Amino acid sequence: MARIPKLTTTLAYDRYMAGQKLVSSVERPWRHLVLRSYLEPVEQELLEAPGLQDLTLMTLGSGAEHLERNLNGRWESAELRVGDVWFVPPAPISWRWRSTSDEPLSTVHLHIERGLIDSVADQMELDGSRELSLGDAMQFKDPLVAAMIDALHRAAADPADSRLYVDALVHALAAHLLQHYSRGRQARGAMPAQRPDRLVPRRIRRVTDYIRANLAADLAISELAAQAGLSSFHFARVFRRETGETPHQFVTRLRLEQAARLLRATRQTVLQIAIAVGFESASHFSVQFKRGYGVTPLAYRLRG
Repeated sequence: MARIPKLTTTLAYDRYMAGQKLVSSVERPWRHLVLRSYLEPVEQELLEAPGLQDLTLMTLGSGAEHLERNLNGRWESAELRVGDVWFVPPAPISWRWRSTSDEPLSTVHLHIERGLIDSVADQMELDGSRELSLGDAMQFKDPLVAAMIDALHRAAADPADSRLYVDALVHALAAHLLQHYSRGRQARGAMPAQRPDRLVPRRIRRVTDYIRANLAADLAISELAAQAGLSSFHFARVFRRETGETPHQFVTRLRLEQAARLLRATRQTVLQIAIAVGFESASHFSVQFKRGYGVTPLAYRLRG
C-alpha cells in the first residue's frame, strides 16, 4: 500500500475516500470552496487520509454512526447524528466507523480555501491568530453551520442555484466561524464607525446601477461590495435592508426580467438570451425562468 502523504490538495483528497460519490461541486464554477458527498459503507475498519491545507468540515447527510479517529497517535470516538459537525485538522488522520442506523449512511465534505478565511478575517479586523479553534473537537453542534453546509449541499446538486448565491453563503459561513471559533475573534478596539445612514441608499443605488449595466458578467459579492464601498462582511446585510432582497435574489430577478423582454422582442435563441443576461447555460436559465414565470422560456415566447 502506498504511503499516505502528510498533506494533499482538496481535489486529490477524493482518491482517499471509501464511499460512492453522490454530489460534487468540482465541475461547478464556484469560488473558494469544494463540496462533495458520499454514500458510505456501513462499516469501515480503517481509512487513512492525509491532511488538507483548506479548512475542511464534515457532517452527515443521512443516517448515524459511531466514528473513531486517530490523530497524533491517539484514538477518540463520537456518536454522530444528522446536524452534528466535525472539523478535519490539517494533519494525517486514520478513521474507522460503523453505522448505527437503518438509514443509508452518507457524509458531506466541505472544503473552504484558506485564502477566503484570511480575507474575511481582514474585513472583520480580527487580531491574533486566524486559526479556528476546532482542532481538539471531535464533534461540535452549531445549527447554523449545519444549515449552511446543508444549503451548500443542496446547491451543489441543483444546477439552477447560481454562483452568486453560493458566494454569499460561503462568505457568511466563514464570517460565522471566525466570529465564534477563531482564537483571534476579538476585534481590535472599538468597532469601526459606521458610515452615516444617509449615504447608504446612494451607495446601494450605485451597486444596483452597476448590476443593471453588467448583467452578463460573472458578478461576485466582493465586486459588488467594492462598488458600495463596504466590506463583503457587511454588504449583503446592508443591501437586503435597503432593497428587500439579497444580492442573489436581486440579480436573478433582473436577469429574468431582461430575458423576458428579449424573448418577446427578439428572435435570439434561448441559449443566446441565457448568455446575454448572465446565466451559465441554457438549462440553468430554463430552470430559473420556469421558477420565476411558471413556464419555460419557449412557452413564454409562444404565449406572447
